[in-house]
Amino acid sequence: MANRALIITPTGCPIMEHEDYDSGKHWRMTLPERTYDTCVVAFREDFEPEPNSYDMIIRKKGYKYKLIPQIADMIKWDHYDYIGCWDDDYATDVRSVNRSLELARKFDFRFFQQAVTSFNTFPCLRHNPEYTFSETNFVESGIVFFRVDMFRKLLDFLRAYDYNESEWGIDKILAYLFQGTAHVVHEVTARHMREDESWYDKANAHREMEYLMREFFPRYMLDTYGIVYKYNDVQEEIRAYKVT
Repeated sequence: MANRALIITPTGCPIMEHEDYDSGKHWRMTLPERTYDTCVVAFREDFEPEPNSYDMIIRKKGYKYKLIPQIADMIKWDHYDYIGCWDDDYATDVRSVNRSLELARKFDFRFFQQAVTSFNTFPCLRHNPEYTFSETNFVESGIVFFRVDMFRKLLDFLRAYDYNESEWGIDKILAYLFQGTAHVVHEVTARHMREDESWYDKANAHREMEYLMREFFPRYMLDTYGIVYKYNDVQEEIRAYKVT
C-alpha cells in the first residue's frame, strides 16, 4: 500500500488561516509536497471552494459522519493508508499534516490527531511542546485520521447507527470501537478557528449522545463483536513520548 492519505472535509466556507501557519501552504491547498489528497464535500449550493483546494469534489448536503457512508462507493479506499475526516474550520499547513502522517506510519497509530492550540478543548488534546506525541483514550472528530482498517470499522458502525444527526458522542466511543488507544501529535499543531459556533440544537445533541453511549453502542458492540461495553465518559492522557 502506498504511503498516501486522504482527507475528507465537508466544506461550506472559505479557507481559514492563522498567523501560526504558512498561509501559502494551507492544508487544503493541492501542493506537490503533500503526502495526502483532499476530497471536498461541498454542502452549500451558494459556495464554490477555492481553486486548487481539492483533488476531488462531491456536492452533497449533510453532517460529516452521515455523509461518509453515502459517498463511500465514490472513493477507492484501498489507494490510501490513512483516511482523515476533517472539519473545514481548522487552520494548519501541509508540513504539519505531512509530519503527523510520517509519525503515524512510523509508529503505526490506529487513529490520531494533531495537538490543538485552541484553549476551548479537552486538556489531553492541548499542545504540549515537551512531547513528540502522546497516547490517549480520545481524540476529537474535528481533525482525526484513521488507519484504513480502522476506518472500515468506523464505516460499518456509521452504516448501522440509526440516530446520527449532530454527531455528538461518536468521538467518545472510538477507542472502544477500535479496541485500542489514540494518539495526539504534539510536534505539530492545528488551530480551531470557529470554536463557539453551533449549527445544531445542543439539547438534542446531548440526548443523542446519551442514546449512543448508553443504548445503541453497548448493543452494537455486543451484537457485532461479543464485547460488553461499560459506559465511560472520561477523556484522558495515558502516556507521553519524546522522540529524538
